[in-house]
Amino acid sequence: MPPWRTDEEKQDYKDDPKGFLLDRWALLGDNVEAFHNWVITATYFLPDYLETASGHKLYLPDKTHDEALWQGKVGLVVAKGPLAFLNDAHVDFKGQNVEVGDWVMYDIMEGRQFTIERLHCRRLKDLQIVARIKDPRLIY
Repeated sequence: MPPWRTDEEKQDYKDDPKGFLLDRWALLGDNVEAFHNWVITATYFLPDYLETASGHKLYLPDKTHDEALWQGKVGLVVAKGPLAFLNDAHVDFKGQNVEVGDWVMYDIMEGRQFTIERLHCRRLKDLQIVARIKDPRLIY
């Protein structure tokens, strides 16, 4: 099930998945607070179609969308616990960090999935994040 509630909402955010996910998360207000070194990501949802180099539209079937939702490897950081990416006696992050609004990549076997307000999310420990990426469309 797509995360948008209406066709108008889908149209308003069709070229801005980051804005959509951050706005949807903001609707929750202070109802969710990440603890310890947990990072919460909102799963990237594929667009209705991909555009080829020649400008043709390749429409994606519902099955592809379902697969990407549950097997997706990219999410937008929407919350981060106060201890996430802090060095301790066992781990030195060497200055690496992520912030709310960053796209990150992770292994599909890591973390736990959950849905809140139709927003598919995953909770991960800071060590389970593999990379920060600029464009979520790069990873599939």
